[in-house]
Amino acid sequence: MSIKAKAYHLERRISLSVFRNNFSSYKLVKREHSYLLYKIDVNSYLYLKDYGSLVFINCEQDFINTVLGNLINEKKIIKNLPSEEYEIVFDDKIEVDFERIQITELNDNVAHIIMLNLSQSVALMNYVNKTSDLHDKTLVYSKQLERTGSFKLSKVQMRKFIGKTMNLKNNIAENLFVFDSPDLAWNNKDLSTLDYKLKDELDVVKRHQGIENSLNVIKENLDLFNDILQHRYSSMLEWIIIILILFEIVQVIIEKI
Repeated sequence: MSIKAKAYHLERRISLSVFRNNFSSYKLVKREHSYLLYKIDVNSYLYLKDYGSLVFINCEQDFINTVLGNLINEKKIIKNLPSEEYEIVFDDKIEVDFERIQITELNDNVAHIIMLNLSQSVALMNYVNKTSDLHDKTLVYSKQLERTGSFKLSKVQMRKFIGKTMNLKNNIAENLFVFDSPDLAWNNKDLSTLDYKLKDELDVVKRHQGIENSLNVIKENLDLFNDILQHRYSSMLEWIIIILILFEIVQVIIEKI
């Protein structure tokens, strides 16, 4: 027997209180300020994390589309959302490997551990995509600088790049600043094993560190570009001042003649 776990990221935060009011007919088995865990049916769960991740275990695609459509109000873009899918199988040993999660049983706590890790992983996928996009754009100007000694980037564009980079760093810091295991994983050997193996397979911490390093490199490049732009405008201002002074000198000479 196998079932599917599907994780999505909405690329924006979720109002858990609003969702809870709209989906009051479903059984809420766990909740905190940052997440909701629903039991939809036997071996069927829905998990929402406030930073924009949703995870479904053993849910029909129609139900998934309904939930996502309710949150984004644009069903046509559901297929474009960052997503991950894992197969969950049952055996007498806990293993996680190659998009396959093997567990001995599925209950509320096991579902919580699986869905928490997948919610972090799919959120990181979204941030990796955004970081890569920023890096590719800054790389264009780096290559221009290498080829020509200059680059076509205005001060307004520079400020926008810096703003995007800082906002992305702030979003990551706000939403994914800790990857500690939930308390329930510390109190149960099987849950602790499952949590450890999921984190190891998904590389959550390493991917987070990789994003941080990439953003730091992007920020350093933008700082360099900004310094070059500042020097360019300072030089231009100096020439304008020199020209104005020369113009005044010429005027004085003409008046004396």
